Order: sequence, then C-alpha cells, then structure tokens
Amino acid sequence: MKSKIRILIVEDEYAIDEGILNCLNDMDYEIVKTVFHSKAALEFLVSTEIDIVLIDVNLDDDLNGCQLAEIIKCEFRIPFIFLISTVGQISIEKLKEANPSVIVLQNPTLNQIHFSLTLAVSNNEKLNYSLGENKEENLTLDHLNNCLFLKKNNHFDRVNFEEIFWLRAENNYTVIHTTKGDYLYSTVLKKFTAKLPGNQFIRVHRSYIINLTKIDGFEGKMIIVDGEHIPVAKTYCNNVFDLLHTI
Repeated sequence: MKSKIRILIVEDEYAIDEGILNCLNDMDYEIVKTVFHSKAALEFLVSTEIDIVLIDVNLDDDLNGCQLAEIIKCEFRIPFIFLISTVGQISIEKLKEANPSVIVLQNPTLNQIHFSLTLAVSNNEKLNYSLGENKEENLTLDHLNNCLFLKKNNHFDRVNFEEIFWLRAENNYTVIHTTKGDYLYSTVLKKFTAKLPGNQFIRVHRSYIINLTKIDGFEGKMIIVDGEHIPVAKTYCNNVFDLLHTI
C-alpha cells in the first residue's frame, strides 16, 4: 500500500507557492511531477500510477484544461482539481460540465490545499467502490460531444465521429478504421456501443459497427464502406436496409 497520495500537477500559468508544495511533500502527499503540456500529462499517466491531478484550467495547449480533465476522468478514472487564478476565468456552465472534484483558487493556504486533496481522493474512492470499478475493463478512449480521443502508442488523436468508417471485432480485439488510420484496442466490440451516437452508428454484424454517413453503396447483403465490403447479418437486415432509400 502506498504511504503517500501521489500528485501530478499540470499547469502553464498557475503556480502553487513553493513553500506549500514542500509542506505537502513533508505530509501525506508526494508531488510526483509537474508538467506544462496536456500531451506530457497523458503520456505520464499512461506509465505512472497517480492518485490525483491538479490542472490549470487555463491551459493554452492542444487540449485546454476542461478537455484534459474529461480524458483523465473517463480514461484514467482519476480525481482532478481545477487550479483557477480568478473566479471569472471559467463559466459556471463549463464547471458543471467538467465536474471537478474541487476547485482551488489562487493563493490558497496549506490547510485549504490539504482539505481539497483529502476530500477529492476520499470521494473518488467511495465512488469507485460503489460502482464496483474494474480497471482492467476501462476503455482507453474518451469522448466529447462530437469526437473520440483514440490512443495510438502513448499519444491520443482527436478523431471526429464523421472521420470513423467502421469498427471490426477480431477475437477479443477491436479495430477502429478512420481517415487518420487504424486504431487497435484490446477490448470487445460490444464495449464501444455506448461511446458512439446511436443515430450515426449501427451494428450490422456480430463483427461490425458502421458509420451510416460513410456508406458508399451496397451489393446484395454487403454494405460498402471505404472500399470494404461488409456483410450484413440476417438479424440486422431490416434495420439496416430500411434506412437506405433506393429508387
């Protein structure tokens, strides 16, 4: 069992007082690393066990603070705290959407930081217990309103739904075929259903989910998507071909 709560800090402008950081290291916390870019944060989380992430909400990067927080919450299931310089730095609507564990304003006291960290970690442990969390089944992807962040090696690519052609099951793996290339996940196809918009993606076979907007045509019981002839199983025929208006 770890003796200290391990913390990752992601910031490019917000800076916690060095004295507070030193005090935290002397207490039940370990400041494992401070990084200044979202990509560096994600790469570090893939290879290192962290208990909580402190995020500068005003990151000026490929991903802003809220987008990075979404990935950390859904992909890694790690609690996060927003570091905010001023109250007006982020709207209430954005805060509700991101749903941080706690918010820390500029120049906090040591007691405030300690309270925030303890509360965030404790609430996350209770939530994980109540959900019966099984980290081995976590999908290494995340979604915003119109896209997924798909992982290749240690990098996450933002792939809009319209850029996905199809998903294919290969035993206990799933291949996601996109305009940016193929992504391989050690996860069964069924696990991806909830991540995709039901009005755009449809199951056509036990081994295939296709993007309806990417259909180029069909021949008999074969749907053509990006040059791939994809079989439509008998149980899905009515659902699929009723959507295709022919003349």
